[in-house]
Amino acid sequence: MPEKTERSNCRFTVEQSADGRPVLLISLYQDTISSLKNSVIGFDLLGGLPLATARKLADTMNENILDLFVTSEQSAP
Repeated sequence: MPEKTERSNCRFTVEQSADGRPVLLISLYQDTISSLKNSVIGFDLLGGLPLATARKLADTMNENILDLFVTSEQSAP
């Protein structure tokens, strides 16, 4: 089966979870990845990580990562 790759420019942000730990989130600029519609993509970071360090991580990722892509196998018609 042929593969299909969908891409979207993205950015990384930091929020605090309900228990106070930093969370790194991926926000898509376009809604061009069908499998991710109505989804939230994020990473739980270590509990002891200072919020300023988490934000520095997000800034570094924003400076070096262009986009997010998903490749999936296409089903037969």
